Parts: sequence; C-alpha cells; structure tokens
Amino acid sequence: MIRIVTILACLLVVLSCKKQEESNDKQEATDLKSKPRSLAELQHEFVNTRYQAYFHYNMCTFKNLNEEEHHGRSKGTEPPEMFAPTGLDMDKWVEAVKVARMEGGWLTTKHHGGFCLWDSAFTDYDVASSKDTTDVVKVFTDAFRKAGLKIGLYYSVLDYHHSINNGTTSSKDVQFMKNQITELLTNYGKIDYINFDGWSTWPTTPSFDDIHYGEILALVKKLQPECLIISHTYESNLSHAEVPFADAAGRDYPYHPDYLRPTAASDFLQIDWWWDNNNNMGVKKSVDYILGKLNSYNSHNSVYILNISPNIDGSIDDDVFVRLKEVADVWEKPADLEIGDNWGYQYNTEENLAFMKPCVQSSTGNFIRDKRAYPRAEIAVDGITEGNCDMEQTSLTSEEMNPWWRVDLESVYPISEITIYNRTDVDQAHINDYTVSILDPAGNKIWSFAKKESSKSMKIPAPKVKGRFVKIESNTKGTLALAEVIIK
Repeated sequence: MIRIVTILACLLVVLSCKKQEESNDKQEATDLKSKPRSLAELQHEFVNTRYQAYFHYNMCTFKNLNEEEHHGRSKGTEPPEMFAPTGLDMDKWVEAVKVARMEGGWLTTKHHGGFCLWDSAFTDYDVASSKDTTDVVKVFTDAFRKAGLKIGLYYSVLDYHHSINNGTTSSKDVQFMKNQITELLTNYGKIDYINFDGWSTWPTTPSFDDIHYGEILALVKKLQPECLIISHTYESNLSHAEVPFADAAGRDYPYHPDYLRPTAASDFLQIDWWWDNNNNMGVKKSVDYILGKLNSYNSHNSVYILNISPNIDGSIDDDVFVRLKEVADVWEKPADLEIGDNWGYQYNTEENLAFMKPCVQSSTGNFIRDKRAYPRAEIAVDGITEGNCDMEQTSLTSEEMNPWWRVDLESVYPISEITIYNRTDVDQAHINDYTVSILDPAGNKIWSFAKKESSKSMKIPAPKVKGRFVKIESNTKGTLALAEVIIK
C-alpha cells in the first residue's frame, strides 16, 4: 500500500512539473509575441516598402476652390462648413496605391490650419462641424487596412486655428496635442507610422524647446509600441524622429550622401501638394522624373513618398491613374535589404538615464546641410554613438570660451557612471580638456570631475552622487561637440 501511495505521489509530482513547464512555455510564447519589435526591425520593414503615397486632403483643398489665391494654405480662419466633399471614395485612393505598386498611404489628419479630419473631443474645428460629417480618418484606415496596405497618419504640430505657434506654446497646448495623438492612436486600430510636421522647421513653428520630443516619443510608444515616428526633421540623426523625413519636392537626395540609415522623403505628382481647380492642376511629373527620384532615394535606403492630391469630391483624377500605371509598368523594385549593422539604437537605451531627456547647450552652431536642421543639444542623447558632425550626428556649439552642455534627467537619481562619446570626424575638434559636474534640482554643483583625455569614448566613474542635472564643460576656447552621453 505504501508503495502504491509513493508511486501515485511521484506521478502527481511529474504531472505537476509537466503542467508547470507547459505553463512556462505558454508564458514565454506570450511574452515573445507581445514584445515589440526593435527600432532596427521596424526601420527594416519600412525601408523595404520603398514607395508609398501621401494624400494631402484637408481644408486647403477647399480653400483653393473658393479663393483666387491658388495653392494657398489654410490659416485656420476658414469656417468648418467649407470642408464639403461630395463623393469621398476611399476605394479610388486604395486603387491608386495598388496601381502604383506602392505599399501604403499617409493621410493629413490635421494640417497647419488645425482642421481635423476626425470628430475630436478636444475641438469643434473638425468634420463633425462640416457639411460632411464623415470621419475621414476612419474610412481611410478601414479601407487601407482591408487592402493590406501600410497606414500612416500625418499630424501638424503647428496649428493656426488653436494658436499653437513658436514661442507661445503653453502646457495646455502640449496637452491638447497629446490628447489628439491619443485619439488617433487609440480609436483607429494599428497605425504603422505617425508623421509629424510643423515642428521646429520654420521660425513660426513650435520648437523642440516648446514641445519636447522625448515626451511625444514616450506617449506614442505607450499607445502603440510599433508605430514608427517619421518626422519632418531634415536631420541625419534620431534626436527628433525614429526615421528622419524631408520634403524633397524636386530636390536630389536631401541627406548626406554617405548617410545610409533608413530615411524618407516626399514629393508631389501634381502641381503642388493640394488639389486646385485651375487649368494647370494636372499631373506634372514625367515617368522619367519619378523613376529617377524613386531610384535615387531607394539607393540611399530612403522611401519615396509621392503625394497624390484628391479632388474636392474626395476622389482621384483620371490622369493620376494613367501616370502611376506608366511608372509602375517600368519600375523595377529593388531586392529587399538586410538590416544594417548601425540601424536602430546602438546600445540599450533603457540603461541611459539621459536618453531623450531635455538638453541645452551654451550656444548652437550653424546648420550643416539644411537650415531646418541645427546641431542641437539633444543629438547627444539620441541613442546613436557615431560621431560624424558633418552628418549631423553630434551636438555642436559655436566657438566660444568654455562652451558647455547640460541634460535634465527630470528627477533625482544616484549617478555612478558617465560615458562621453566624442566627435569622430575632426581630430582637433575633440573634447580633450573638460569638467563633468552633477547638479542638484536647484542647479547647484554637488560633484565635479576634471579630466584631460581625448578618445572615442571616455568613461567617468561617479560615487553614486544623487543629482538631477549633468553638465559637461570645456575648459578651453573652441566648440563643444558630443556624439552621445550615457548616464547610469
């Protein structure tokens, strides 16, 4: 009897262990399935799409119809009733993308005028107040998802109607923006890309000081971890976007020719971004032109985003289909790329207290390639340790006495280690005589360490000093350029 009981007990133990193993396997599979793909993987998927569509369709479309000034921009003063599509046909939009052999489409959900193509709970300046209350964002996302196409939503940070401009942006404005982004990334299913515009690109737009990119990055990743941020930054770095974006509009590849991380650049098929009812509205770009740009951008690992302007009805003009088909018939899509060794972030950013935190510097050097892309302080916390300043991969001050850089960790942390990655493209510009300081929340220095060293990276141990700010200051006259600062 005792033997039988012992055998039964052993069987129960074995069964229990087996069930536990099965449970662990299921949990591991669930964790693996729920774990978001890395930035490098998302960039890889995006860059292999090669060719996608922009759809500029908003209040500007109807302003052009109602005013003598064609190709105008909405200033947010137009009544919502002016937006009045009479035949919104998303099947035509999808057909245009399919005919072109594109792999996705992007919709201008809110352009600079501030009119929203969805019923936003945070404004009345939207489709719910127009002559056609159709939720354009919903019909767009539904149609493109059904067709198996990638979905991008454009959102302008600059907003004339809601008075969100440079230097006037309040915390209330930032919350308004966050609320609307939350609506877009909560109510319309999986969104592949969010495309920000009107953000620190002109003197009139809100700057990255007005609205901190790190806050928006955190929000987007909280809502949809695999939604790529593709912003109009014109920069060759990841300080304000996960994929840099430029309105090339006829220009050659707009980034440094040796910059081969995934990027995107846009162009328009017709006479301008917005449909117009004048005689010159038709397709203006030739087959050779489109092929030339498409192949040029693709050869630099850049996705070509070609704008198609829907007409006032909400459909696509016939000549658009003709030209897109002509291009599709002769375009040879490149073979898929492998993931580049330097794509994504170059270290575990979760271990860097400074990653995407607000930064300032004593001054900001001049732009290198594009006047909309300055070597700002936050480039030094963008997850990239490469330090080619000519490729806009470092922060950079003007030449001055004792230039400095500072990051706000936004809370007090015990700091044990600070690693500085140097500029790598100009030997004499390396930081080689400097002081690193830790400051308390009031900005008072509580620890500092002076050092004379010049190497690709310098690691400074700190005795677990509790501080909120870290400051790096040159002890000489010159410029200060930092590729990356990692704080642990």
